Amino acid sequence: MKFLHSSSENSSLPEKKSFLWIKQNLDPEWSYIVFENSLKRRENSLKSSIFDSDCIFYASLAREEYGWLKVFDEERECEFLVIRIPPGNEEKVLGRVLGYGFPEETVYYLYKKA
Repeated sequence: MKFLHSSSENSSLPEKKSFLWIKQNLDPEWSYIVFENSLKRRENSLKSSIFDSDCIFYASLAREEYGWLKVFDEERECEFLVIRIPPGNEEKVLGRVLGYGFPEETVYYLYKKA
């Protein structure tokens, strides 16, 4: 997995893979926060992309020196943002990252170093 580290790199295209691919390729020496954002439209709702380079959380991720990877699952119409974080204090980091402004319907998963 090639992780991005700066806002200037953020315009790169997402990997076209699946959630299973993400789980199979996580390095067990790191911890991860994975955000899942479905792009399937519900009646009368607009879906916002977490891949939009204008999203404020990318600058925050770069400032915190966290690597990230964008993955798009075409079959499920889902975006995944995989954030690699150092092991230890994962819940504290998760709380800080959640404050960066992700859409309210976004789901997250926390994977801790074994």
